[in-house]
Amino acid sequence: MVSAGIFLFLEAFGPGIPSQIRAVANDVVAPVLYVLERPVRAVQAGLERLAGAGDIYLENQNLRARNERLRQWRDAALQLGRENDRLRQILKVPKREVPLAATAHVIGVGGGTFERSILVDAGSSDNVRRGFPVMDESGLLGRVIQVGRWSSRVLLVTDLNSRIPVRIERSGALAIAEGQNERFLRLRFLPRDTDVQVGDRIVTSGHGGAFPPNVLVARVSEVEADYIYLEPAGFLGTLDYVRIMAYRAVPDESDVLLSDKEAKPGG
Repeated sequence: MVSAGIFLFLEAFGPGIPSQIRAVANDVVAPVLYVLERPVRAVQAGLERLAGAGDIYLENQNLRARNERLRQWRDAALQLGRENDRLRQILKVPKREVPLAATAHVIGVGGGTFERSILVDAGSSDNVRRGFPVMDESGLLGRVIQVGRWSSRVLLVTDLNSRIPVRIERSGALAIAEGQNERFLRLRFLPRDTDVQVGDRIVTSGHGGAFPPNVLVARVSEVEADYIYLEPAGFLGTLDYVRIMAYRAVPDESDVLLSDKEAKPGG
């Protein structure tokens, strides 16, 4: 009460005096508050470290459980792989791995109105043959249509003359992926009432022998009443290096004619 009366008395002489007194009091109390605050901050920091350690412990436990599940999946995958190899040996089924013929650099792009093709720097000297599939790390790009000594021309999947037997990976329905000389492909000859959804993966069916089965070709990008459009899986717009696969389920015409000549006496 005495202090309040003093402040009221001083306030009557001018508002500046109490403010100055408060400022002086703040300067006096500030070091004391700073000293008293240090233990409080130390305790808070310790509690935060303990909470962080608890979070790290929980995260470590979750990672251990996840690693254990991954280890179980790995063991199951290895066991299935061994069983698959034994069954292949028993049934005399050849492996599906397609050997690599060559890795080539794209040296030219055919982007005319009626052509979607690329020129690569690998040819017959690199064991490249006509009809070999061409891929990148994302999926199928096309197939070799012309082979020179040191270069080859590849017909892209988006070319108007490209027809690829495919299937919808989710449902197994068979169809044909047709190039449109545009960015997107078109899915044709699909059975009626087939369930097609945006995002479905389209892979090669292997029918006809031109392409190995189960190679990613495209994904469904749009489903309309009469048209189904596909976005190619390969990076067709930024091609740099491509892989030419040595796959020839169907022999080339030149090889057939050559074998016929060799079969004839004096051929």
